[in-house]
Amino acid sequence: MTPFEKKLLTLRQQLIGARYFNALTALDFAMAYHTGTRKDGVTPEFQHQVEIALYALTLADVKYREEVVATIMLHDVREDYHITDHEVASLFDDAGFAARVSRAVENMTKEWRGEKKDEVGLFEDMANDPIASIAKGCDRIHNLGSMVGVFKIEKQKVYLEEVDHLFIPMLKTARKKFAYQHNAYMNILHMMRSQCELIRAIHEASK
Repeated sequence: MTPFEKKLLTLRQQLIGARYFNALTALDFAMAYHTGTRKDGVTPEFQHQVEIALYALTLADVKYREEVVATIMLHDVREDYHITDHEVASLFDDAGFAARVSRAVENMTKEWRGEKKDEVGLFEDMANDPIASIAKGCDRIHNLGSMVGVFKIEKQKVYLEEVDHLFIPMLKTARKKFAYQHNAYMNILHMMRSQCELIRAIHEASK
C-alpha cells in the first residue's frame, strides 16, 4: 500500500466513524476528477485534498466540520474541471448542507471558465464564510508545506506575500466574526506563520 493509499484509507475510516457520509460522497466525486499528479510529477493529485482534510479534522471547535471536509474535497473542481455550482449542490440530499458547501466552494473558487474574480472581493467573501475561511486556511498551509523544492523561489515568495497581505487578514477577520471557531483559527494562523518563517529561513540560507 502506497503512502497515499494509507492516508486515503485513514481518512475514509475517520469519516465513516464520524458518520460523515456527505463528506464521503464529496470525496468519491472529487477523486474521480483528480486522477493526475501534483506539480512534482510524482505525488497523486488527490493527495492534496486528503492531507488537507486530515489536518482539518484535528482542529478544535469547528462548527461545520463535515461541511469543511466536503468543501476541501471539492474546492478545486469548479476552477479546474468546470463543475457547476448546481452539480456541487446536487451531490447532497440535505438542502442546508448542500447550500453551505456549494457556497463555500464558490467562495474558494478564484477563477471560473477563464474569468478571474476580484482578489479583494474573493478574500472578503471567504472572511464572511465560516466554512470557506477554515478550508482555505488549511489549503494554504498544505501548499506552503509542499512547495519547497517544487516551485521556483520567485513563486514561493509570491505565496509568502499572499499569506501576509491576504490570508492572515482574512483569518483574523473570520476569527472575530465567528468567535466560536477561535481555537481553529489560532491553530491555522500559528501553523501558517511557522511555515512562512521556516521557508524564509531556507531562502536566506540558500543565498
